[in-house]
Amino acid sequence: MAALGCAVGRRFLLWQQAAARSSQLRTAAVLSSSLELPLRSHVPLKPVGISPGPVSCWTHQQIRTKARGNEYQPNNRKRKRTHGWIKRISTPAGIEVILRRMLKGRKSLTH
Repeated sequence: MAALGCAVGRRFLLWQQAAARSSQLRTAAVLSSSLELPLRSHVPLKPVGISPGPVSCWTHQQIRTKARGNEYQPNNRKRKRTHGWIKRISTPAGIEVILRRMLKGRKSLTH
């Protein structure tokens, strides 16, 4: 039964590829006639997004390009300017942060 499903899948894939090629040829013919350029038939048109054969599951694996875990690069000046007492007191939302931390009983209210 699995072989039958595989054969049907292959037929569908071939049909899909043929439909894509014919639509690309029609599009190329329309464009070439509108631009009054001869259609180059010796250049094979490759359907976009359709693979020629069975797709391997390894093609969809994650590609690891960048090392993670080094996002925090400490800078005291930026830390104090962003999360410090002066910044918190200067905005209404910052005052709320300080009050919440006071109500919770935090030893350190800000940086």
